[in-house]
Amino acid sequence: MRLLYIILFSLFFFTNISAQVSYSRTGHVHVSSQNSIKTIEADNYQIITTLNFESGEINFEGLLKSFEFRLGALDRVFNSERINVNQYPKIKFEGKILGYKNLELVENKEVEVQVKGILYIWDEKRVTRAKGTLKKLPNGEIHALSDFSIKIEEASMHKLNDLIDQKLPDILNVSTESFGVSRDININLDVNYIPRNW
Repeated sequence: MRLLYIILFSLFFFTNISAQVSYSRTGHVHVSSQNSIKTIEADNYQIITTLNFESGEINFEGLLKSFEFRLGALDRVFNSERINVNQYPKIKFEGKILGYKNLELVENKEVEVQVKGILYIWDEKRVTRAKGTLKKLPNGEIHALSDFSIKIEEASMHKLNDLIDQKLPDILNVSTESFGVSRDININLDVNYIPRNW
């Protein structure tokens, strides 16, 4: 009988712990940077992310080479084998939901949240805050939306634009002065989290 109690307690304990953590391997991050002429945009649909309701921790990361640019030329630049992204291969965020202990999710109701953490993009590292929403769906998934904004160093902007400029095909006859990235980077996260059952 004692063994039965131990087994039942263990099942309840580990099921409860796992239910506090949700994850996704198909999160979507949209990155945009606007200059005086046009907006550069890129999407990554292979974001790995976890959301821990017990600790309030939220993390996501994705490979830079998995971004798809709206401009075909830029897509070729970042996915070219000539570009070495091994030194800074990922975009990554490590943070917490502020006031997570008071967070209550009701089915089909959006709850506004604030997140604070460290955002890593290219060789930049920024402590940042972001606003977002969480909504519990009828199937048990959690839909999350969030917007981040950072201002990168001018040196990093020039370095990135120089890299793009060097790799653009000459036939395009364009330069980063007309469509390069700016110091202001906007990042949008869109994820459906599913409960982790292990």
